[in-house]
Amino acid sequence: MYLHDNLQICLYALASRYPKHTIDISRNVIESKGAPLAGWKAPEVIKILTMAAPVLLQTYAELIIDYGEATIYLPSISSTTPFCTIHCRGKIPPHLANSRNWLKKQLFQPEAHLTFTGSTSLSC
Repeated sequence: MYLHDNLQICLYALASRYPKHTIDISRNVIESKGAPLAGWKAPEVIKILTMAAPVLLQTYAELIIDYGEATIYLPSISSTTPFCTIHCRGKIPPHLANSRNWLKKQLFQPEAHLTFTGSTSLSC
């Protein structure tokens, strides 16, 4: 599967076609202050990015799922380091059991535990 669109569309496509896959967000793109970056489902990543870095959702992205790799790249940030790695069938790592509780807690707290480490001058 190859898709070239904005990040939000790529994540929705991933959620639609592979709902059990888990996602590990790269530490090179998002800086975590206590928030887990591994074991998320695509809809949860959309919620996280809506809170922490909404501009990223409109950034051009390349979703690649084939025999050699399962990743999403954001070429405007890095063409060599993926934004995230996708784990097929959602088995490695396991989906976070408390991810929904963490997201619910964050929706009611204005301070974000994740920050975008790339350039904030992205053109959407």
